[in-house]
Order: sequence, then C-alpha cells, then structure tokens
Amino acid sequence: MKRIILFFIVIFSVHFAYSQETVIEKVRNDISIWGEAKILIPKDEIYDLNLLAHTISLDYPKGNNWLGYVNEKQYNNFLALNLKHSFFEEQNNSKALTMALTMAQMNDWNRYPTYEVYDSIMRRFAQAYPSICKLDTIGFSNNNRLILGLRISTNPYQDIDKPKFCYSSTMHGDELAGYVLMLRLSDWLLSNYGINQRATDIINNTQVFINPLANPDGTYAGGNSTVSYSRRYNANYIDLNRNFPCPINGSHPDSEQWQVETLAFMDYVDSNEFSISANIHSGAEVLNYPYDFYYSTEKIHSDSEWFIDVCSSFIDSIPSSAPSTFFRDVVHAGYTHGGDWYKVSGGRQDYHTYFKYGREITFELSSIKLLNTEELNNYWGYLKGSLISYIENCQKGLEGYIRDSATNEPIRAKVWVENHDGFNSEVYSKSSTGYYYRPILNGNYIINFSAEGYITKTIPNIQVNNGGITIQDVFLAKRDIGLEEIEAENEFNIYPNPGKEIIKLSFVKSSGGKTTYFIKNSLGIEIIRGSIIDKTTNIDISNLNRGVYFISVGTRVIKFIKE
Repeated sequence: MKRIILFFIVIFSVHFAYSQETVIEKVRNDISIWGEAKILIPKDEIYDLNLLAHTISLDYPKGNNWLGYVNEKQYNNFLALNLKHSFFEEQNNSKALTMALTMAQMNDWNRYPTYEVYDSIMRRFAQAYPSICKLDTIGFSNNNRLILGLRISTNPYQDIDKPKFCYSSTMHGDELAGYVLMLRLSDWLLSNYGINQRATDIINNTQVFINPLANPDGTYAGGNSTVSYSRRYNANYIDLNRNFPCPINGSHPDSEQWQVETLAFMDYVDSNEFSISANIHSGAEVLNYPYDFYYSTEKIHSDSEWFIDVCSSFIDSIPSSAPSTFFRDVVHAGYTHGGDWYKVSGGRQDYHTYFKYGREITFELSSIKLLNTEELNNYWGYLKGSLISYIENCQKGLEGYIRDSATNEPIRAKVWVENHDGFNSEVYSKSSTGYYYRPILNGNYIINFSAEGYITKTIPNIQVNNGGITIQDVFLAKRDIGLEEIEAENEFNIYPNPGKEIIKLSFVKSSGGKTTYFIKNSLGIEIIRGSIIDKTTNIDISNLNRGVYFISVGTRVIKFIKE
C-alpha cells in the first residue's frame, strides 16, 4: 500500500514539475515576443501579498487568483519566490476592434483612432476652439510619440485663478476604456460651451486638463495603425504606474529609473499643481481613492470623507440604463480605499496626492481592459454624467487670495485646516498671484494661513456652504527678519538645467561670506550638502540618478533635472 501511495506521489510530483515547466516556457516565450506576460497566482499560494506586489506588477484579483504582469527581470525574481502559477492569455483576436483611419470615421465615436488620427483630433480641437482650448505637449514617449494634453478654460493660454482639474487615461497601454471616452468628453465640453449650461459653467469656473493617452508606446505596441497588440508597459517594459516616488518605499520603489513618460508627468504637475484629478484605467469597475500604499487601518487621508462623498456622487450619477452589475465587481458600493483593495507602491495617484498636495482618484471604468468598439457608445451613455459630475467638484469648497498686508503683493502660503489636516493634506497658494483653492466638505472650520517670514493668521468659524464656493481672502503681516534670513534673500540661478555632470550655482549678488546649499530629491530627502564661498560654485551631480531635484539656499529653492 505504501508503495502505491509513494508511486502516485512521485507521478504527481513529476506531472506538477512538468506542468510548471510548460507554464514557465509559455511565459518566457510571451516575454521574448512582447516584452511582458500575464500570469495567474492562486490566492492560497500567496504568503506575503506586499512582497508579491513589490516583485511583479500586480494587477487585481481574478476569481481565486491574482493577475500579474511580468517583464523578464520581474519574472526571474518571481520564480525565486517558488509560487505556483499559470499562464494567462486574453483572447483579443475575436474582438471587434475597428480602427478609424480618418478623423471623419471618428464622428460616431465607435472606433479606436490610429495614432495619426488621434494626433490630428487633438490638434483639431485646439484649432476649432482657439479661445477656450490649447494643445499642450506634456512630453515624448521612449519611441518619440507625443504625450498630448488639452487645456480647456476661458483663457487657455494663461494660468488663471481658477481650480485646476486633470483627467489622464491609459497609463497602462492595454487599458483603453478611457481613451475614446476622454476624446469624447473633450468634444462635449468644447462643442457645448455657451450652449449647454453644465459645460459652460465648468469652463467658466475651472481650468480643465485632459490627457486621453498617457502611454502611446504601450497602446500602439503593434504599430500606429492598430490597438490589437496593446500592452501594459511602456517601450522599456516598465509599468508607468509603479514608477513614481512612494512615501514609504523611496524615490524608485520599482527599482527602475524614472521613465521619460514619468518625468514628463512630474514636470506637468509641477507646472500646474492640479487640485483634483483622476487617473483612468480599466480591468475592473471601481473607484479607488488614496492611499494605495496603506491599508485604511494603518493610515487614511485627512479628506477621506471628501473622497467617499465624491465617489458616492459618481456612482449615483450612473443611469439606470447601465447593467445592474455595473461597478459592482469589486465591492458593492462601487468604491474602495486603495490599499484595502490591494497595495500599490509607486502609483501616480498617491504621488499626486501626497507629494503634490492634490486629490487624485483612480477610476477603473470597465471590467474589460480593451472594449469592443461596438461597446464604446454604451459606455459613454453609462459614464457621461459621472465623468462630468466629478469635474464639477471644483465648483465647491474654499478659495481666495493670500497677500502681504503692507504691499498687497501675493504670497506663497500654506492653508492648514486645524484639527483636520495632516500627512501632506494641506494646500498652498500660488506665488504669482496668491490664489488658493481647497476642496473640502461642507462644514465649519478653523483655518491657519502661514508663510515664511510672516505671522501666522488663524481664522475661526469659516463656513463652507453647501454646493458652492466660499471665498476667504487673507492678509498676512511680516514678522521681523533677522540677518540670517536677509542673507538668504539673495537671488541665485543654476545652469545648465537639465544638467549631466556639473551644474553651476551663480548668485546675482555676492553671497557675502560662507553659505550652505542643500540638494534634495522629490521625497524631500537631503542627498547633497555643500558650502558656497565664491559668487559662482560648481556642483558635481554625476553620481545622481536621472530625475528631478531641488537645490535650496536659505528660503530660495530651484528645481533642476539630472539627465
């Protein structure tokens, strides 16, 4: 009897080893062809979900398994975990993926555009509506495709004092549900200005930025004329939504250099400081609000109730014509705290929210990553009202100007809600005009306004009213300035910027003696410190990784890029 049992154990072991070898062969073959592959890992096989998420690009639960993406390096690291897994292949060949070869063929919004048609549509928007629309080049992909954005407002060529809102879609190149929807939303806003009251109010009261395609190399991996071979990663086989700094895992949580697409979006948010935004994906139907890198039992955003409120409004705006199961495949409510679904480190949502003091939500708009083109009009019907209502959150909250009480000059100041804010949830006014905007739920608040060199002002009983903007202007008085701060007021420049080996720090006036400079990364971590004696000082940056850095002398700070 024991021999029989042993025989079956040996047979099973041999079969299992053989089947896993077959799986590994299939995965490696897909990686060799496409640069990435999909695998399924049984839930009961995973002993450390966070370790797994740090090893591969973990996507989302699929039945009793987790779906993950791997490139060659990730897969080698994954195999070292010795986890059972299977090869996953979606059958896209049977899908109706009709391509628009001309702009006219996009008139009914039931096709995917070729890359050239997409480029032409974006240019046509700006040409047809020049008084309310400007085309931005956010950057270029690794394969030199344009990353484009529309800037829609009553004065798109200037940074006006209105809340800034941003939609960005298809950061994962194979998640296309939002791609055509964002083109169609842009068309709806622009063509309805002055005709439809909601569109008119949005453009009159908000600066709207729309980036329909954040990862063109991934979407058009099979060439500019098809999306049939779209892939998640960029041209370097890097997951762009794991490539941003993370508060707990450092500047490079994926152990990869920042990609050109990542640097482009970092620079874009630095230039624009979005108040509210959304990062649009597909593969599930759920709204995922910050933070992704914490469970809600560990840490929640100070505005978690605001996030829940706007998510609830989004779900409530879905019409009854949508399927009864729509936005119910992850949680019945249709929205979840990010880390409670699964943890992500290096995501753009948390980068914008934590490091840039914005409010970004991840929208998963379809359980199918790549919708049949025949479904595109249906999804517009399901989601049009919700996508519009989310932008309208910029018409609620608190805004005003912060200025010097003696000179009326604008001040870059911190707006801090007492007994509420924490963990980078505050907002800041613009240095150019002193304008600030703070999205917040209705209520009565005590708010502190503070700036370097000024006496902090606390205003109690600021009432934010239901369904509108409360205006609160503030004047701050300067405090006495000591000698050390006067010296720090000296203007300085750095060049070249971007730099590769050496940057020169040059004072407009003499520094007046020995002065210290500091270089910090985007996490605020000091990495270089040195002394300035001469009017011009050379600083060696050859050992820095490529990316964005900040150099400060006293209260002055300048951003530079290491190439």
